[in-house]
Amino acid sequence: MNAPSYSEALEFAIDRSYEINLDMLRSRNLHLDTHNDYLVGTYPPLKAMGDLNAERLLTQVASSIDLYFHIPFCNQYCSFCHFAKEINPSSERVERYLVALNKEMSWSDAALAGRDVETAFFGGGTPSFLTNHQLKTLFDMTNQRFDLSRAEVSFELHPSLVKHADAADRISTLLRGGVNRFVLGVQSLDWSILRILNRGHGVEEVIQTVKLLNEMGVENLSLDLMYGLPQQTLRSWYDSIIGLLDMGIEKFNVFPLMFKSTDPVARHLARGRYQFAGAKERIIMHFMAEHILTKLGYRHGPIFYWTKRSQPHSVQQRRKYDSWNDNNLVPFGVGGFGYMSQCQFYNEADLDRYLSRVEAGEKPVWRGVVLSQDDLMRRTLMFALRSSGVLLSRFEREFGVSVEEYFCRELEILREAGLVCISNDGVLSLTAAGNINSGAVSLLFFSDNVLERVAYNDGRITDKRTDLLEKHDYSPAARYGSSAEMQAVFR
Repeated sequence: MNAPSYSEALEFAIDRSYEINLDMLRSRNLHLDTHNDYLVGTYPPLKAMGDLNAERLLTQVASSIDLYFHIPFCNQYCSFCHFAKEINPSSERVERYLVALNKEMSWSDAALAGRDVETAFFGGGTPSFLTNHQLKTLFDMTNQRFDLSRAEVSFELHPSLVKHADAADRISTLLRGGVNRFVLGVQSLDWSILRILNRGHGVEEVIQTVKLLNEMGVENLSLDLMYGLPQQTLRSWYDSIIGLLDMGIEKFNVFPLMFKSTDPVARHLARGRYQFAGAKERIIMHFMAEHILTKLGYRHGPIFYWTKRSQPHSVQQRRKYDSWNDNNLVPFGVGGFGYMSQCQFYNEADLDRYLSRVEAGEKPVWRGVVLSQDDLMRRTLMFALRSSGVLLSRFEREFGVSVEEYFCRELEILREAGLVCISNDGVLSLTAAGNINSGAVSLLFFSDNVLERVAYNDGRITDKRTDLLEKHDYSPAARYGSSAEMQAVFR
C-alpha cells in the first residue's frame, strides 16, 4: 500500500483538527499552551519529593523488575535535551563513572537476587558514546549481576556512531551483551532543523546507521521522531515521516517537542529566534502522522508509540504504563529515576555529587517520596490512561474503591470536555482530544497535597535556567503560565 500524499494527509489532519475545540479547553484549563505542556514522567513529581532513606527502597521489592542504566556522555549539547549529561569527557572520567556504576549496582545485590528482569534500558546522554572497550566493560559487569537472557534489552544509539571505523564492532559487542532492541534518535530528516538542534548528525548518517543495523541482522529497531521543532513546516514534517518509512522502519516513537527553561530551545521560543508551530499546527502534525501510519498498517500503543501490526510493542513501555505499580523500575547512574517498594525517587542529578556519594559507599538517592494509597491510585490512573486505558473492575479490585466514585469530579470535567470515554466493556480511556491534551488530563489528577508541595519547592528556586530541580522535574505542574511570564523566566 502506498503512503498517503502530502495533500491527502494534510486535508485529513486539518479536518480532524476541527474536532479539538481549543477555545473551550483553554477556558476550562484543559489545554496547556506549548511552552507549558509536559508529560507526567513520575508521580509524585520531583518538586513534590523530599529526603528519603535509601534503605526504604529495599523493603518491598517486586518479584519482577525493570532496569535503567544512565550513560550521561555526549559529543554535543542537543538544544532540546534536559537529561543529565556531560559533553566530551576524558576517557578517565568515563572509566571512573563505569566503576561507580558497578559499585552502585552492588548496593542492591541481596535485595534484587532472584528477581526476574523483564526489561533493561540503556539511555542517556548517548550510550553509544562509549568506546568498544567501555561497552564490553559495561555489559560484562551488568551480566555478572543480572540475567538478561529473557529480558527485552534496549540500547539508545546516536546516528553519528556510523562515522566511527569500529561502528560494526560496537554493534556486535552490544548484540553479544544481550541487546535485542535498538532505539535511534533521529528527530527529523531536515538538515536545517538538525543543525538548529545541534544534533551532530545529518540525514546520511541516519541512512547509513539503519543500513548497518539491517546488515547485522537487527530486527527490533525503533526511531524517535519529533514535531513542533524550530523552523519545521507541515511539509518538512511529512517528508521526515515518509523518508523514514522509505527506509523500512517498522517502529516509531512520535512525540511533540517539550520545553524546559533550562534548555536552549526554550530560550529560542521565548525570544522569537526561530519559527515554532503553534497549538493548532502541532495538532495538525499529530493527525498527519496518525493518518499516514494508520493507512500503512501501523497500530498505536502507549501514547506516542507506533508499530507495524505484525510487530509487538516495546515491553518496557507497556510495563511502564500498564503494570499498575506491581513492577519496580530500578535505576543506576546519575539522574536516573525509579519506582521501588512503593517509593518514587531520583538519583543525584549532578555527576560530581553522584560520583562522590557512590565512591563513599552510599546509594546516591537525591530525593524521593513514599507513595500513599491516594498517590498510587492517581499514578495508576495517569499512566494507564496513556496506554491501554483503565479497566474499571480491576481498579476497584485492587484499590477497594470505584474510579467513578473516587474521581467523580475529575471524570465529570473530562467527560463534559470530551477528553475521556468509557467503553461498553468498562475501560476508561482517552479520546483523540484527550491524547493530544494528556498533560492537562494528568494534571487534573494531581492531589492538592502534591500541588502544594510542588508550589512550595518551585517557589524556592532562584534561577530556573540553572536549577537542577527545574531541569529534572518532568511534570506539567508549576510551569510558566502566560507567555509574558515565560519570557520573563527565560531571559
